[in-house]
Amino acid sequence: MKYFRFLFLVCGLVGQAQNFKTYEQTCADGKTRPYVVYAPKEATSAKKGGKPLVVFLHGAIGSPAIRPNPEKYVEQSPFVGLADRGDYYLLFPFGQKGCTWFDEIGCQMVLDEIAAVKKQYKIDENKVFLAGFSDGASGVYYFSMTYPTDFAGFIALNGSIKVASMLGEDEIYPCNTNEKPFYIVNTYSDTLYPIEQITPTIDFLKTENPNITFRSLAGDHFMGYFDTEEDNLLQFIGSHTRKPLTRIVWETSDYQNPKGIGWLRVKTIDTTSAKAEWHKPQQRVKIYNNKADLGLKFDYNYKGNGLKVAGFKNDTVTAKRLGVKEGDIVIALEKDSVSSPFIPMMYTSKKRAGDPTEITVLRGEEKLTFQGYFNTGYPYYLFRRRRPSARIEAEIKDRELYLRSSRITDYEINRKATPVKIKGGVKDFINKP
Repeated sequence: MKYFRFLFLVCGLVGQAQNFKTYEQTCADGKTRPYVVYAPKEATSAKKGGKPLVVFLHGAIGSPAIRPNPEKYVEQSPFVGLADRGDYYLLFPFGQKGCTWFDEIGCQMVLDEIAAVKKQYKIDENKVFLAGFSDGASGVYYFSMTYPTDFAGFIALNGSIKVASMLGEDEIYPCNTNEKPFYIVNTYSDTLYPIEQITPTIDFLKTENPNITFRSLAGDHFMGYFDTEEDNLLQFIGSHTRKPLTRIVWETSDYQNPKGIGWLRVKTIDTTSAKAEWHKPQQRVKIYNNKADLGLKFDYNYKGNGLKVAGFKNDTVTAKRLGVKEGDIVIALEKDSVSSPFIPMMYTSKKRAGDPTEITVLRGEEKLTFQGYFNTGYPYYLFRRRRPSARIEAEIKDRELYLRSSRITDYEINRKATPVKIKGGVKDFINKP
């Protein structure tokens, strides 16, 4: 019944074309890309101080092309119905390879589009939330640790901190979230991000940020749970407002743009110098990868029965080790006939590393069956640490500012942006009462 209610809602919204508007943003690479804004039904009766804004980052961000018909994509999003219920605006940026949620061009595009929407619509600047699904949710994690200033909270649906760390141009540090609230959903049967790998990453995030709501739900790598989460999401957005920070922590290894948050900006760092004694290295969180993976790449231009093997993720993947070759047509995985790209995903979701497997292929006129075991699992570190970091901590107490830094050579305090007027100069953190 909820499914049909959702279809009815989407069909009804399609007719309300005036609520969807497509704009264009010229990005740092010189290319122009679209973004779509949805205004809620009651947009004419704006609340005093403006309405909340939810920014949604889409998945599959590595695709070479922008999603076709962006406005149609937005019309079909379940966030539209949520926006009507919560009376807030939606912003949908559209990225692609070379302009992703993990690189400077894509991140700046999103920030510029937020700034543009604030000028185009009456937005409550303290009620801007960043949400995303899949790659978009991984992008939410990346933004929360590299560009957190503008946001009141973060909503990550079926994302991965590992992906944010692996794909991000900057190394990420969970302390940089500065305890801003998160609403996180992952699913038990997610074929891309197994819950056994996700849960310990969220547990670690909680050690740096206590304002985490984590929901592990039934389902695969889809938002089939959205109806059941609507009320919780509305409550999350309604109950959180960006607050002036009285304590700031910022860690970075980015020489070119070390950034900062709120009223504290790091200008330059020198990680060749010795770090302060209190500047301890972040825990090297180790996760065990127990995911079953055939390691196949398919040719989606092939129109025959089964799926045509276009290649392998590497030379040691399960399928290649068992004898599958490029050009083979995969027709069955054990008893599962392969009729769509979803079949291998569903098949591997029921398996774990080291489990038995059976692959049947057509090689020319010959039918071949390969039996064996998925590759064994392996441990990996959650965060890549290629460069040493610098760190700064600042706190305002009784209108006095205390600060300590490690490998920070220059920083800037925006006194106009502090929550209270600061008396005097900066004091050493060790003397803080």
